[in-house]
Amino acid sequence: MSLRLLTDADFRRLPWQNGRGTTLELLRRDDAAGAMLWRLSIADVVEPGPFSPLPGIDRVITLIEGTGFDLDFGGAQPPVSLRSFEPLAFSGDWSTAATIVHGPSRDFNVMTARGKITAKVQVVRSGIIAAPFAYILAVCGSMTASGDGVTVRAERGELIECHQEDEVRLGMEEAESALVVHLLMNGDEVIL
Repeated sequence: MSLRLLTDADFRRLPWQNGRGTTLELLRRDDAAGAMLWRLSIADVVEPGPFSPLPGIDRVITLIEGTGFDLDFGGAQPPVSLRSFEPLAFSGDWSTAATIVHGPSRDFNVMTARGKITAKVQVVRSGIIAAPFAYILAVCGSMTASGDGVTVRAERGELIECHQEDEVRLGMEEAESALVVHLLMNGDEVIL
């Protein structure tokens, strides 16, 4: 069993492919050939503009701060307004753009290689995580993750990696939230 805390010292800032901003990459795993299998990241959106094209990648985006923005998918599906703590899945193949930015916003992104990895993102405020392998992002305040006699505390913006077979209990204040990412490979949990 293991619970591991990841902080700013473990993250890295990278430019967007389109050159219009930067992403804070929290964690990334590549296959043996160096191609991305999955990535967890946070980005700031402050102005309208296109998203970087990511062919072969499935995305889940969740607004975690700010008033949000509208997304247009180039006709692949109807435009949507990104709402706080409502994960939205879409294809990196689509011609996606933020068309209206209602104010500076920050979003959490999960990107997975289509056909190899799938992701499920859920918003939690406390309780038990039943899946044995997960990542938990503290987005509103601090939280604790406990399991098998071990407790790890994460502050806002920090990530907890859960790699264990037993359940994990999350603790946080009533107004606080966390995002839990479950990654699946061929229907089985991904080994982290």
